[in-house]
Amino acid sequence: GEESPFLQEVLSEPWRLSTSQTPYGQGTHTDVRKFPDRISAGGGFGPVADDGYGVSYIIAGEDNIFFHVSCKNGCTHTDSRKFADDIAAAMQDIKDLFTDD
Repeated sequence: GEESPFLQEVLSEPWRLSTSQTPYGQGTHTDVRKFPDRISAGGGFGPVADDGYGVSYIIAGEDNIFFHVSCKNGCTHTDSRKFADDIAAAMQDIKDLFTDD
């Protein structure tokens, strides 16, 4: 194969944000609009870097998105609660873009 200086540099950087979508298996078994209290938020995973975040998300039907945000408690400059609040604010900003006032 060919060597790629770009890929060598990029892949050697620490992964401070690790994200993945968690599959949503209830979609065909439960009407989430009729039974919103039966939605499971699923599970998450941890960060892959000591100073990073692990973020999993689940799109549950047309009206629900769940996020699981984690970081290591020993890192003084990560804060999973603040990061989750920032994600919630960004989602509200996106919603506002598509909502008529």
